[in-house]
Amino acid sequence: MTFILTSPHPPVTLKGVDPETSKARLRAQVRARRAERFRASSRPDEPTIATALTEAIARMRPGDDFTGRTVVAYAGLPGEPDLDPALDDLLRRGARVLLPVVTRLGEALRFGEVTGTMATLRPQGRWGIREPVAQLSATALLAEAVPDLILVPALGFGPGGARLGNGGGFYDRTFGPFGEAPLDQAQSPRTAPGPRVVGVCFADETDLPGLTVEPWDLRIGETLTEDGLERPSPEK
Repeated sequence: MTFILTSPHPPVTLKGVDPETSKARLRAQVRARRAERFRASSRPDEPTIATALTEAIARMRPGDDFTGRTVVAYAGLPGEPDLDPALDDLLRRGARVLLPVVTRLGEALRFGEVTGTMATLRPQGRWGIREPVAQLSATALLAEAVPDLILVPALGFGPGGARLGNGGGFYDRTFGPFGEAPLDQAQSPRTAPGPRVVGVCFADETDLPGLTVEPWDLRIGETLTEDGLERPSPEK
């Protein structure tokens, strides 16, 4: 399933990055571009990732009643892809929305349910991330909550679904191959068992040059941007 939204602005691209560029340098470049984008601000009529998510979910599951459905998402920081409008819409339609909670450095994420709207969440901890009360471990999340969709934030992706995170390793320790609750994304998202896992970033961040992958890194089988859903380019 693929749908396309057309952006009125030309994409910001990352040029001149040497193939051996470290993840740290890639992170710095992506963050600089995001800060530039955030300062410029979006036009009210510009397609957003929240709009793309709402459209994608409508195609995955037509209808207005999402009672009994569970979505794992995240609360974006300034400059990150903002999913709040789409998540509030899911909550309004009866979906259960769970967000990650950072408990300790070096540990896997826990998860908590949003009980109001996204605007009711308050920043927590050293990074000021909006978080609910932690309720479930990653293992319990997959066994008990049984999410239909997991949305994974990223600074970008490379060939084969390689993910560039913020550097804390939380998602790798949670869902990576050696994490607490590994997610196998080797199969097609239409046939793989378990939740559908989709990475979220901006359209100019889906094919980062020089991004290397370690054995413990989480890979993602689909990405969502303001342009819609797409599969990552194959590894070369």
